[in-house]
Amino acid sequence: MSSQTLKNFSRQVVEIMPQIYREFARREDNELITGKISFPQMVTLEYVARKSCVNMKCIANNLGIKMSSASTLVDRLIREKMLSRCHDEKDRRIVWIRMTAKGSKVINQILRQKQQSIREIFSVLTEKERAQYLGILKKVYVKHLRHEK
Repeated sequence: MSSQTLKNFSRQVVEIMPQIYREFARREDNELITGKISFPQMVTLEYVARKSCVNMKCIANNLGIKMSSASTLVDRLIREKMLSRCHDEKDRRIVWIRMTAKGSKVINQILRQKQQSIREIFSVLTEKERAQYLGILKKVYVKHLRHEK
């Protein structure tokens, strides 16, 4: 792809993406959309839900941020009673971050609504087009994003 074509592609994506984000927001009603939690906090909740029990270093690495930033982010989720801290039973120096019932409810609602929005928004595509789109997303992820973590 020539630099001019790539430049045009990037300009069009920058124009379209906010419209797509707004369409998702219009269809959803959850803590992320209402601004009660930030996108990095949602990613953290999803990560902790998937892993069950993690430490602060894992969270910082997953988000690609400093430990101090991860602590600030997690502290807010703890204050909101979405995550909890607990000490390891064998080594009290180790602190684990776990999902609470409230955090689980919040992330499950967000993910359910996102999946529903995706089904509705992408229903205009054929099955073949959805497969192509998913293939492109996976290729970008594998080639660029996966290696950054």
